[in-house]
Amino acid sequence: MSCRFIIILCLVLTTLSCSKNEDPDVLFPQQTVLIYMAADNNLYRSAQTDIEEILKSEVPQNNHLLIYLDVPEWYGDGYAQLFEVKSGNLIQVKQYGRQNSASGEVLQSVISDVTAMFPAEKYGLILWSHGTSWLPENKYDELKEGKLRSFGKDGNREMNLIELSESISIKFEYIIFDACLMGGIEVFYQLRNKANTIIASPTEILVAGFPYDKIVPFLFYPNLNYIRIAQEYMNYYKNKTGILQSASISVVNTGQLEPLAKLLRTILNENSIILPDKMSVQKYETREQAIFYDLEDYLSQAIQNQSAITAFKQQISKTVIYRDFTPYFLGTLAIEKSCGISVYVSPSTDDELDEQYKQLDWYKDTGLLCQ
Repeated sequence: MSCRFIIILCLVLTTLSCSKNEDPDVLFPQQTVLIYMAADNNLYRSAQTDIEEILKSEVPQNNHLLIYLDVPEWYGDGYAQLFEVKSGNLIQVKQYGRQNSASGEVLQSVISDVTAMFPAEKYGLILWSHGTSWLPENKYDELKEGKLRSFGKDGNREMNLIELSESISIKFEYIIFDACLMGGIEVFYQLRNKANTIIASPTEILVAGFPYDKIVPFLFYPNLNYIRIAQEYMNYYKNKTGILQSASISVVNTGQLEPLAKLLRTILNENSIILPDKMSVQKYETREQAIFYDLEDYLSQAIQNQSAITAFKQQISKTVIYRDFTPYFLGTLAIEKSCGISVYVSPSTDDELDEQYKQLDWYKDTGLLCQ
């Protein structure tokens, strides 16, 4: 067991010190932020590092920052715990015992505990773990040599997108995904009624994840600056060198997602689709046989009606209020264009997967299944 992690866990026994006085001229709204760390997997050391970053930040008075932490049984004591960040310390507020953090039932219960114990005017949620967009449990392993997942990983359990959506029982001010490939239209649209703003990456996220010592202060500003949070993320990776200079991020206004779907439905009803050559469409994965491509680029090549595409691009610009990306990802994937949102493109070899896709709200409201 890591000595550094022992130190972190010992902080729960630390008594509260006097809190730093806040500037009386600054009025912070009461907000509770939950970081849900499903780390009972190979990301457990990253959880340790991110917690150390989080503890460097000061939480304003009358606000609360909570961390739900579940790590492998052999790495800690095996018990999932809920902590509050106070004056640079972790204060345990609840011990759950052994749980499967990749369960929607567990996520729902944690959200209920947080809202009951720390009521606030506004709530924020950071979902921290593995991720593979909308894909069903364990499906990505069949499509790619690797160990990426849908959201969360705990043993053999994963949380698919519909389960994730149903487990979120309140509407958050924002949801931030510190997980790979969650910047897909399927994810944004399924969660459109679960948050006003969603921040996610259409590509993978390197193991370092978000720079929490940089972004946590902005989570508690009187007027939440989502673009600044995304910029801090991008600046962190743009200042890296070599293959570590790899990142993409998007900030989505969920209120514009239904107008986007409605417009696309109309366009599809009035225009035929010509399947584009996938090699010419911007993809978001390093592997050759990708399934996640740029939504705008795909449709721009698939639909020949330029006025329709212009209208679609205009609506995309209203939906994605900020996007940015590095020129390359891991040195091999060139990112030359990005609307900030990926879309699933069927490999045309898995009818069962396509049928599961049709259960998603995005398909139900648009009828779009890219091939």
